[in-house]
Amino acid sequence: MELDFKNIGDQEIAKVREATINKETMVFSCNVVTREIEENFQSILVAFLTTSEQTHLFSLLSYCTLELLSNANKANAKRVYFKEQNLNIENEKEYSCGMENFKNALSENKNHYMSSMDDSILKLTLSINDELLTVQVSNNTKITPFEYKRIQDKIGMAKKYKNMEEALSCVDQTEGSGLGLIITVLMLKELGLDESNLKFETTDTETIVSVVLPLMQPIQPLDDL
Repeated sequence: MELDFKNIGDQEIAKVREATINKETMVFSCNVVTREIEENFQSILVAFLTTSEQTHLFSLLSYCTLELLSNANKANAKRVYFKEQNLNIENEKEYSCGMENFKNALSENKNHYMSSMDDSILKLTLSINDELLTVQVSNNTKITPFEYKRIQDKIGMAKKYKNMEEALSCVDQTEGSGLGLIITVLMLKELGLDESNLKFETTDTETIVSVVLPLMQPIQPLDDL
């Protein structure tokens, strides 16, 4: 089932509940992440987790998915920025040069970059079966080796921390603190899981991040809800 993130009303929420019961994969898409998109996502997630009786996962999945959507949004904005600056994002030297000013440029000209991302495609995929619940965020850009290394470095750092307070000491001046990814891993730890439940994949045209979680109890038939 495919739905537009911008059109989420009572009928769409009913479809989410029914698709969850039927274990049907749901795909929601948009070009950019706005406050409206974030609010719609929260409504979708509540319906999905309530129907599947996995509401204990709400804090983790709400935080993690919004973080992943935001990161995918920034990745697409970054491509716009590099193109406008005539910088090759695949070149390590030019990547480092571009990242020196990208954060400030995005902060100061957010509306410009958001309006320049018509070619961007962000997708949120929700799926569930008898054993696993999967939330997947993808965008239509290929992750660079430098970005992937930065992600793996953050995951490696998360392994060293026992709690959120320790994680706050991690600072990366070029792309932000990276705390979102670290906190996600720590939240997984609190559920008895680890970074293996957070999966990164990339192709020539797409980057996909998945959160794969074991179900705590089976889904009830629709008539019992």
